[in-house]
Amino acid sequence: MARKAATPTPPPLAWSSTFHLSPSPPPASLTGDKLLLPQAALENLLEAASQSATTTTTSHDPASWDYVSPHEALSRRNEARQQLPHPLTFRVTNLVTGRVAYAGIREFSAEEGQVVLSTFLREGLALPTITQQRQGEGDAELLEARIKVEAVNVPKGTFARLRPLDAGYEEDWKPILENHLQKNFTTLAVNNILAIPRLSHQPGKDFKFLIDRVKPEGAEAICIVDTDLEVDIEPLNEEQAKESLRQRELRKKAESSSGGQINIDGPKEGTISDGNVVRFNLKTWDRSKPISINVPEENVDILVSTDTIQGYPRLEEWTWARFDGSKPIVILPDDPVIISAKEVRISLRVYEQSLIDSNSKKPMPLPTKFLLSITQTIHRNDNEDEEMADANADSEICSNCKRSIPKRSMMLHQNFCFRNNILCPHGCGQVFKRGTETDHWHCTECKAFGLNTPDRSTYDKHMDVAHTSRRCTSCDYSAGSLSELATHKTTICPNKLILCRFCHLVVPQEEDTNFTAAITGLAPHETGCGGRTTNCHICERIVQLKNMEVHLKNHDLERKSQPLPRVCRNVNCARTTADNNLGLCSVCFGPLYSSAYDPTGQALARRVELRYLTQLLKGCGKSWCTNEMCKTGRANRKPPLPTIPSKEATALVKPLVTKEGLRGGYTSHPLHFCVDETISKRKHLAEMLSFTEDSQGRNGWAIEWCIKAVEVVALEAADELETMNKAREWLEKFAVKRDE
Repeated sequence: MARKAATPTPPPLAWSSTFHLSPSPPPASLTGDKLLLPQAALENLLEAASQSATTTTTSHDPASWDYVSPHEALSRRNEARQQLPHPLTFRVTNLVTGRVAYAGIREFSAEEGQVVLSTFLREGLALPTITQQRQGEGDAELLEARIKVEAVNVPKGTFARLRPLDAGYEEDWKPILENHLQKNFTTLAVNNILAIPRLSHQPGKDFKFLIDRVKPEGAEAICIVDTDLEVDIEPLNEEQAKESLRQRELRKKAESSSGGQINIDGPKEGTISDGNVVRFNLKTWDRSKPISINVPEENVDILVSTDTIQGYPRLEEWTWARFDGSKPIVILPDDPVIISAKEVRISLRVYEQSLIDSNSKKPMPLPTKFLLSITQTIHRNDNEDEEMADANADSEICSNCKRSIPKRSMMLHQNFCFRNNILCPHGCGQVFKRGTETDHWHCTECKAFGLNTPDRSTYDKHMDVAHTSRRCTSCDYSAGSLSELATHKTTICPNKLILCRFCHLVVPQEEDTNFTAAITGLAPHETGCGGRTTNCHICERIVQLKNMEVHLKNHDLERKSQPLPRVCRNVNCARTTADNNLGLCSVCFGPLYSSAYDPTGQALARRVELRYLTQLLKGCGKSWCTNEMCKTGRANRKPPLPTIPSKEATALVKPLVTKEGLRGGYTSHPLHFCVDETISKRKHLAEMLSFTEDSQGRNGWAIEWCIKAVEVVALEAADELETMNKAREWLEKFAVKRDE
């Protein structure tokens, strides 16, 4: 059995060059151990790869398992001349200090004769920072250092041991490390220091790890691309391990509640730690009443949105919010946002709160307890209770605190009130104890006011929320306040994420350049995406997707405006009527037709009478007949009906063939003629359909619509079950329901 020849290890590139350190700062995409080289370096590397492929020798012994034919060897060499090794790794040397680092390539876009190094490589080569380089504060010799870049083959790594330089590293370090290394690094070198950002992405919260050991043994650096790398973390010493365990326990105690689904009049208790958010969702509520969302704790902010915004509300994306802790959020039932909402989403957060742990001197989160309640009551005026108190004849208003006080105790109250309380001179009506008036503040830019506490400054929070300019992170829009920014990001921001109703993908809504979104109700992306066409499932016309809703509404309007179908007056028939004097279908009226002149209708009455008497006295002889005006049908019924003698039959038929009886309607004076087996089965199916509900669980359709549906689809159906299914589809599309 032949064995496939092993792919030879790519030969090392014989290339190196010296560059000046670029004075420009590295771009944001240049992270980890990446560098930028000029375009000329790429050409030289390709040339070096071509020469390396030419010098590669190949075995031409036909008896060898690894034999490669000359033609295949030539093809491999030609292919190798046009390719670079993957990954491309370099040894970078600072020719001034002799410091060495290993790097991977980001792209070949640097200026000629210059190399751009990431911050990680600058630190590893002991080069000045960007700030020092701009200000000329670093060593002049290092600022003009020459950097040697040499292409090398770095062995694939199998193991790396990291030692944290600080206590308290995360327990779930493995996914953090894996994600960070995969995005930013090609190599790992011994004695380098990795700075891994926390999951919270807070500045100054990076964990630093020392690369202590790598495998293969003896290697200065390893390549971590396309290899299975085992990573182990070991504390530097026992003391550090104990401190890390202690901080983990403190973090567990400060964890926030998990949130989840909440119901009306079902309050939820929990805790929130600094920097975290607790999320709840409300799915069912009475849409005729307002929704009141409240948290008594003043330092807990409430952010509310609906499912029209992707995800839960965030600090810069919400529809309703409360930051001052004074009143609950009340959502009125006629609010356009809540009318079309299927779910209300709530996020709770704490504004700037932390506690310094005295032992480790590190900021630790302080959990805040909260009680979230959602109620639905009739919205009342906030001053209603005060007005009721003021109307009390046995009380009067204190001139200092403006409270309603009983007349009999007014003197005692005022003696105490003027001595201990002070009324705000700015007219806000707030009363506070003398000596604490310095904590009371009024905003100079709006009518807001509040009271600072020893734990937090409500004034600073108000200025940050209401009067600090913010820039949209998704576009160039600049907002004057957090509320203005949230309105922008949830309405007209071009990069607001929406679930397109046509392509069913979460995409940016794009910019509304034609100002049609408010008129059509479609986002700019949906306007373009909805330009595609499809066939209407009712009329098969070609309609644009964005116009399909209006098109279907026209169909629905036409359907509801249709009159009730006229069906055959024969109660045993399942056809629609034809244009004749008796209101029968063409099949039932055929045996009664005569071309003779009959202006009074007496001849037609005699023919109807003769048919009735024939049915009652002789019968039709059909085994499926159940006509109550037929001898055979009466015998086939269960239980059988008695046979009608000739004298009684004549008396029974006479009233039915009078002038008034023949001109009656389907319900007032029906006719009873025998029909064939197919029509009898159709009538049975139509009656079954009339007793069923539609797809929405409503009252279904009248018997006239069911008869017409069965008549339309019967010729195309193969059996009774298919007839029922197709008739229901026809009724859903074209028939008028009983309650419409």
